[in-house]
Amino acid sequence: MLYKSVFIVTVDDFPLFNSIIFGNYLLIHLDLKGAPPKITYLAQLFPLLREWGATGLLIEWEDTFPYVRDLTLIGSNGPCPAGAYTAEEARELLKLAGDAGLAVVPLVQTIGHLEFVLKHDKWRALREVEAYPSSMCPSHPEALSVATSLIKQVVEFHPDIQYLHIGADEVWHMGLCPACSRRIENSKCGRAQLFLEHVVAVAQYVREAFPSLRVIMWDDMLRAVDTSILLEFNLGRYVELMVWHYTPAECFQLTPELWDKYSSVFDSVWVATAFKGATGSCQLLPVIQHHLSNHEHWLRVLSREVSKFQHFRGVALTGWSRYDHYATLCELLPVAIPSLALCLKVWLAGAYSGDLHISVAKDLGYMDTPLVLNPYPRPQPVPQQLSFPGWKVRVGVEWFSNLRLKYRSIVESDQVETWFNPWQIQNGFTNPMQIESLIPAFNDLLFEFASLEGYMRVHLEDVLQIPAMEEWIGTLVEPLRIRLRQLKKDAEAQMLLGARVRGYDTLL
Repeated sequence: MLYKSVFIVTVDDFPLFNSIIFGNYLLIHLDLKGAPPKITYLAQLFPLLREWGATGLLIEWEDTFPYVRDLTLIGSNGPCPAGAYTAEEARELLKLAGDAGLAVVPLVQTIGHLEFVLKHDKWRALREVEAYPSSMCPSHPEALSVATSLIKQVVEFHPDIQYLHIGADEVWHMGLCPACSRRIENSKCGRAQLFLEHVVAVAQYVREAFPSLRVIMWDDMLRAVDTSILLEFNLGRYVELMVWHYTPAECFQLTPELWDKYSSVFDSVWVATAFKGATGSCQLLPVIQHHLSNHEHWLRVLSREVSKFQHFRGVALTGWSRYDHYATLCELLPVAIPSLALCLKVWLAGAYSGDLHISVAKDLGYMDTPLVLNPYPRPQPVPQQLSFPGWKVRVGVEWFSNLRLKYRSIVESDQVETWFNPWQIQNGFTNPMQIESLIPAFNDLLFEFASLEGYMRVHLEDVLQIPAMEEWIGTLVEPLRIRLRQLKKDAEAQMLLGARVRGYDTLL
């Protein structure tokens, strides 16, 4: 199934396209939190990314980084290093990126999305809201030192970098603690001032400690801030903005007025699209059509708005692994390679086309089974042989998606709801004629889940570290198997009961 573009574009429709994209950054975001790919997998993937047109990596290490000294608790050197890189592995990752010709831009969160730090008792007092570990209080006397400590260790680990991304997106809780509330009451610019003072202080630290580095930040916390306030803080002097938006064309909401505001404050701008991790917090398979529409519409927006800036730095194709530190995994990286390849090619071509789709599908090994752009509804055919790193994981996830539908068609069927619901099981009020056919169905499902688990354990272990593999199986496969085992046990017990009255008459 090919994708019908939401609008027809060609490279000729983008007179600025060639001049602003080629020679600048085309970054692939690696969201490593809680599911870092094995170095052996990245060794296969990085050269392909370069071959497909990527020029760099935006690496969000979070708790997978080998922090030392005062930050040892956080990463691979801490007491619970599950799913983190050793210092040797992290260096090998950076070497592989360099060997593939991929520049590295590390991303270090400095106020929001700090669950990986604030979950520890050592830093619990830095939370803006005591019960919530996501946002750091900018008024706490240690807040800036924690942010700069994170930055210092990460920057010193990365040789020859030109940019550092300081995050600063989705600060869900701000201005709520007593200290911040007092500051707001006495401030000219309210909550925005809390945020901007912290961001500027972080950026000033980077400028002083690492004068050659340029600082990037996300834009979302600035969208509602008046232009006059941004100018008053001279934010454009300290940071470059990365404007992110992940929706398809019909939902795209970045207005021309927003670009006017940003261009009056910032000389340089980046943008961020998404190739996975943006269509649902527990999504298994990327809805490629969504992501292609997002990339196409970004190209249209850039053709209209980017000339307002002195410099267009480039784009980051984001691929989120979790919506936050505590969220379950969404699409695994190997599963999203077809989406990533197509999005890259669309970005470089300036538009989607059927010929482009066919070319990418062929390169990825989609010969007998089509590369579909919407993997739902299930079931859909499962490819048997593909040709990109980690393709067997993609096959396993498609198999699981079909199997989960089969499971639901039985476990949530009218037959079970009508003749084998929990009340009936508890009271022994069941008809063997209706239950007998369920037992073979339960057995068949249990057998297929066991086969799937065996397959996924082998191929997930080729790609991910053991904790991420166990999490995927424990989150998705094991709960269904537990439910099936109980249903089978209950069904066999009810068959032995043989429709004899066992207490139900006492209820009448």
